[in-house]
Amino acid sequence: MRDTVGGIHNLQHLLGSVKVGPKALVRVIPFVHASCAPLIASAVDLSRDASAKLGSSDAFDELSELVTRRLHELEAALGEAKGEALRASDRLRLEQAISATVRDLDGALELIELMVEATATGRVPVDVTDVIRESTVRQDTGSGRGRRVELSFDEPSEPIAVLVNPRLALRLVGFAAAIATGRDGGVHVKVNRADSSCRLCITAPAQSTKQLSLAVPPLIDLTERCVAHIARAASANMEAARGARSAVTSFPVAAAE
Repeated sequence: MRDTVGGIHNLQHLLGSVKVGPKALVRVIPFVHASCAPLIASAVDLSRDASAKLGSSDAFDELSELVTRRLHELEAALGEAKGEALRASDRLRLEQAISATVRDLDGALELIELMVEATATGRVPVDVTDVIRESTVRQDTGSGRGRRVELSFDEPSEPIAVLVNPRLALRLVGFAAAIATGRDGGVHVKVNRADSSCRLCITAPAQSTKQLSLAVPPLIDLTERCVAHIARAASANMEAARGARSAVTSFPVAAAE
């Protein structure tokens, strides 16, 4: 899916460039069109495979249906544009079809990447502040279409080690920040420990001694529900309310040695 979505974005860039003529596009379009069918076949099985690994969820069914529907729409649009002649109106129509499709595919790809990380069984103790810091090291999101937001946090009064799959934990912080920040601005992370759980409360920014830049994933309507289910399946937790511009990510505290 990553390769196919990358090819779709490349075609979108070519369509939007006045330097690229119809002949060049006619040579490229068939390759992108041919990549849709294998991905459609995989998308049909997405819900079944995710449920087998992470437990069944209506959100997984809807995600599979969304990806399948968008790819069928794109496949049809590309099929109509495969002819030898590509008029300006055809080019504009195809560019609009890709723009509408790729937003959902970008968001779906991020969720699928999260599913893959959640299937890893190994968990190790990690200082929770390292989870926050390392989440900002990731240069870009899986789809390559994320944006960057400012992230601030305050050190907890004493060190807290959480038991996590580090790669999954970093992605969960990114999703929480994307949900909390809305379309612009930044986020502030407050760390709280409650018995055997460590909560990262992510809200609108406030003054802090730490200021970092974080790449966050694009969001779709299914993001919150899918992320919440995936987090639970991986022994973590996510509570999010996009309209309220807040999110809470919880990880189990590692047992003292």
